[in-house]
Amino acid sequence: MHLVIMPPDAQTVTMLLLSNVIPLESRENWQLALDPDWPLIWRNYQLARSPSGAVTWRLSEQARGHYRQRINRLITGRGGVPALGQRPYQLPPETARLQVLRLAEHLCHYPGFSGIRSDVFALAQHSTRVWKSTHSDEPYPFWPTMPYARFARPQTAPLASLNQEENNYETEVLAT
Repeated sequence: MHLVIMPPDAQTVTMLLLSNVIPLESRENWQLALDPDWPLIWRNYQLARSPSGAVTWRLSEQARGHYRQRINRLITGRGGVPALGQRPYQLPPETARLQVLRLAEHLCHYPGFSGIRSDVFALAQHSTRVWKSTHSDEPYPFWPTMPYARFARPQTAPLASLNQEENNYETEVLAT
């Protein structure tokens, strides 16, 4: 059994208790975090299995859809119904390229887990396809490569030392 403490979100801290065996006489409701019909979603991430079977985080279905729609709007136009005989409004190619590259830079700041990296790579491919179909005579924007995050051993600590750290932090805050 492992306890994972996620980074704080405003005033709350999310803790995940990971186990492959449900404790006897458990009062909690347990959920299989890798169930594809009911995935564990935290912020923009969902826990999933990679094609190789490893457990990884990836962008949630909602986040992937949002970014695909955003790419489509940046490249093809802002939407709306064009007048009869007119093409829909499109940003000038240079402005669209800069906006797509800004979005790509934003996505490069996501954690470098294999699932998220593959999602960002798929978004880059989608961007290239949409760009080539609408701006065939313009060079498409080259997305930056996501930095690779090396695996690091998880940090572990006895609960007593974590409680002591919390007490020390509260004393420092009260002293200032």
